[in-house]
Amino acid sequence: MSAVRVLLATIPLAGHASPALPVAAELAARGHDVRWLTGAHLAGAVAATGARHVPLRSAHDYADTAWLETLPGRRPPGPRRLAQDFEHLFLRSMPGWVADLEAGLAAAPADVVLVDVGLVEAARAVHERGGPPFAVFGVSPLLLRDDDTAPYGLGLPPALGRLGRARNRLLQEAVWRTLLRPAVVALREERTALGLPADSPAQAVGPVSPFLHLQSGVPSLEYPRRAMPASVRFVGHLAPPLGDAPRPPWWDDVLRARADRRRVVVVTQGTVATDPEDLLLPAVRGLTGAGHLVVVATGRRDVPTLPAGALPGGQLSGGEVPADVRVGGFLPFGELLPLADAVVTNGGYGAVQTALAAGVPLVVAGRTEEKPEVAARVAWSGAGVDLRVQRPTPERVRRGVDAVLHEPRYRAAAGRLAAEYAGLDAPVLCADLLEELVGR
Repeated sequence: MSAVRVLLATIPLAGHASPALPVAAELAARGHDVRWLTGAHLAGAVAATGARHVPLRSAHDYADTAWLETLPGRRPPGPRRLAQDFEHLFLRSMPGWVADLEAGLAAAPADVVLVDVGLVEAARAVHERGGPPFAVFGVSPLLLRDDDTAPYGLGLPPALGRLGRARNRLLQEAVWRTLLRPAVVALREERTALGLPADSPAQAVGPVSPFLHLQSGVPSLEYPRRAMPASVRFVGHLAPPLGDAPRPPWWDDVLRARADRRRVVVVTQGTVATDPEDLLLPAVRGLTGAGHLVVVATGRRDVPTLPAGALPGGQLSGGEVPADVRVGGFLPFGELLPLADAVVTNGGYGAVQTALAAGVPLVVAGRTEEKPEVAARVAWSGAGVDLRVQRPTPERVRRGVDAVLHEPRYRAAAGRLAAEYAGLDAPVLCADLLEELVGR
């Protein structure tokens, strides 16, 4: 087909922008014209895909969410904080994103606007104001308002049957009238200010595109729904290629552990919720001396360390670590995960999918952002254990790891999900579906 003109926009955070990298690269490789509206610090990554970077002018250009911590009345981790983030990160930011998207379209027309799920309402507003169709790629578990699931953010598994759906309806109404009320008001106010009807389809359905919603993940990791929107397509794992990080100096220790039939347990806490006392240190304290090789990924590029004095009898930094612990910053997960027997994580959606795509069972502990929903789906799928806390005790981590290591059902479920991921080439499928949308 002839070249497709794509205006891509992502919130300038790694979890929102990184999943778009392979999609942009695939589109550019097919000869399509891709312009990417995002933060200045991502310009190099954008150029590497073959897309053209478009700087932000009106939208907030930030590299992290630290500014959210300064909000008045900032809530502790949980559903109330998630509701705050919906309001301020995704909805009160709409005017700037609409201005930048419309400026991009005025500079050069596009056949389709492609955005991450955090910008779905901005893209919807642009379309309603005369812009082209918009597609969305979901970088978190699917958020739909329906009777088959509990409200997003509570981390509750689905309750089916007549009584279960009645429970879901009551919870949905209660949450939308209380916790999410400020977000609903924000959306109505911002739409009105843009000259649009106050009510958005999102209030009845959820933040999905009616044209095409490219949902990262596989059907077996998502709850069953009787009324799944026809526009939702599961595309597999949207992630940049793994293995770019160099092997650490202690890499041979991992290979020796495997040769000696020792268990390799990977501990990672992502790059957003990074207080090591939440998970990294409890995990190390609980797993040290258990006979495993514990590999810790701190997610830091500068110094791959944790605080001095973190452990009795030694610090978890540099070379002064327990004999059965290895610490790195960014690790070559493409090579590491096939050697791992379990992954302990705080539930970042990308990290969880990376582990499951490799067939590795999980122990999840995280209650910030969308992490309760990720953890609940891991447990529901059978591929891991949800500890249901932000900061587990060392003993609780150890029990969770013992469970996924010694009960075969966890690895079997992770293996089934891995086969499902292997059947979906996410970048190719996304490009095919976008070409089909434009062709229609």
